[in-house]
Amino acid sequence: MWNFKVNLRKRDLGDSFEMVLDPFMFNMDLTALADIANALIDTGATKTCIGLDVVQKHQLSPIRTETIDTATSGDEEVGVYQLILSLYPGHFMSIEAYGIPNPKSEAVIIGMDVLGQGDLHIWNDGQTHRGTFMF
Repeated sequence: MWNFKVNLRKRDLGDSFEMVLDPFMFNMDLTALADIANALIDTGATKTCIGLDVVQKHQLSPIRTETIDTATSGDEEVGVYQLILSLYPGHFMSIEAYGIPNPKSEAVIIGMDVLGQGDLHIWNDGQTHRGTFMF
C-alpha cells in the first residue's frame, strides 16, 4: 500500500479560497503534457476534467464521448480521454478525464474519481488554510 501525502496550496480569492496542486499528467504513451499545472481540487466534480486547450495543443484523441450535466450549460456531449495522473513521484494512476472548455481557470480539475481514492484534509491553523491529500 502506498502511503504519501500531497501538499495543497491555498489560492486566495478575496473572501474565499481554492486549494490547488501541481499534478503531472501523461498521455498513454507516457509523453508528459507539459502545460498541466495548478490543478483545482474540486470536491463537487464527479470526474476529473482537462481543458480543451490542452487537448487541442497535444492532439489528444478521445476514447469515446459521453453526455454530462454541467453546472454552467446543462447537458453537454464531451470527449473522454485516457490519461495517466501522478500526484507524487513514483505513483501513477490511469484515469479517464472529461474534455471541457475552460474548466474554471485551470487546465485540470481533480474530481472525486481521484479524491475518493484517498483522504483529503483541509484545515485552518488559526492563520493559514492548509491542505493535504493522502493515498
